[in-house]
Amino acid sequence: MSNKKKGISLRKLIYNDKYLIGLALVLAVLIWIFTSLSIGTAETKTIKLHMPIELSDEVSEQLGMQYYTLQDTVDLSVTISGPKYVIGQVKEEDLAVKFDTSNVNRTGEQSIPIIVTNKSKTLDYDISSTYPNSVQCYFDANMSKTFDVKTNFDSTKAADGYYFGTPVLSDDKVIVTGPKTYVEKIDDVSVTVDFGEADELTEMYNADCKIQLSGSGAYDSYLSVASKKAPDKEINTISVTLPILKDTTLPVAVEYEDMPEDLPKDALQEQYSVSTISCGVLDSANITSAIIGTVEFSSLSVGRNTFTFDITNLSGIALNDNEVTTVTATITVPSTYQAYGVSINPNMVEKQNESDEYTYSVKSLSTKTATLIAPRGTKIDKNSISITCDVSDITATGTYPVTVSVKDGKNMWIYGKYSATINVSKKK
Repeated sequence: MSNKKKGISLRKLIYNDKYLIGLALVLAVLIWIFTSLSIGTAETKTIKLHMPIELSDEVSEQLGMQYYTLQDTVDLSVTISGPKYVIGQVKEEDLAVKFDTSNVNRTGEQSIPIIVTNKSKTLDYDISSTYPNSVQCYFDANMSKTFDVKTNFDSTKAADGYYFGTPVLSDDKVIVTGPKTYVEKIDDVSVTVDFGEADELTEMYNADCKIQLSGSGAYDSYLSVASKKAPDKEINTISVTLPILKDTTLPVAVEYEDMPEDLPKDALQEQYSVSTISCGVLDSANITSAIIGTVEFSSLSVGRNTFTFDITNLSGIALNDNEVTTVTATITVPSTYQAYGVSINPNMVEKQNESDEYTYSVKSLSTKTATLIAPRGTKIDKNSISITCDVSDITATGTYPVTVSVKDGKNMWIYGKYSATINVSKKK
């Protein structure tokens, strides 16, 4: 084919409308893509971040202070700007968040700037704005102080004839921790019982009460309260139990320990310096007498035996009269009983709970005669007596208490305390 013919074919192709339109479209798309990538308009995008508030230890080390916040985390809205194809690729992990404490040089509440920067090495974009752009923190030396918890309640809520007893708290002591300036302003820690619509109460009342801090300029801000019993446990409320006591008068009485069998009811005569006491008791306790103490039969001899008891902490009973704090009980063993002397010796001692590693040798007893109280005319001999000694705990002095008792001793008992000297040696 000649050159002339080739030229004619090319001109035909150029002047062909179909091909010209297609070529123009391709060139237009390429130009648009190039323009968008290189000089396209910048776009913006907002990224949400949930960040823990963590300040550097630099302030603590240099100024001896700690920081306190009212929140542990902060929600951030960060707006970034840049080319569209870059903005679309930016994720949370491409942002660095810093709480700037560089200007902290004193105690007190201060605004700490939040600085967000681009930490990506491949994506080029700008940080347009951050909201919020700061957090409030309080800087001070740390302090902890223990307080007794006071209880406030309306005492008129008890029904007529009833009154409130001593409150029982799940935590009666707490530890308050926080900025020294704040802790030093606290005078009292208390709880207040909210009875709501409850009234005319006759039964125990329970409530969970919010902990309150009071004092000149005291605030709850930045402070934490922990149980004294569990210092690592932060608490906001304390459970309060209010016993409601019935106002009553009870006869006084004593309990007896090791009372012999078949002892006649009228064998002992009791007299008290105060025959009754005015007090409060729980309705549900079904208490019919005020037990002021316990009398061991080993402390009772023939005749008058006197005992004085402190009644300020009687079980289940609250005294109304604080002027009477002790009661004297006189227990008389009548003359129909007699004290008998019974001979005892070391050979009579029965050792209990011996160890296989030791040998035990009873050398002596604190007395050669035990005193037995029995009705007059009772036939007594040493075979009526048994002596036991628990040697499970080795004593440094070699002295051990012994229990002297009456074999089949109905209506009789041993008076006094006794001991034995025992040599204990390691087996070879």
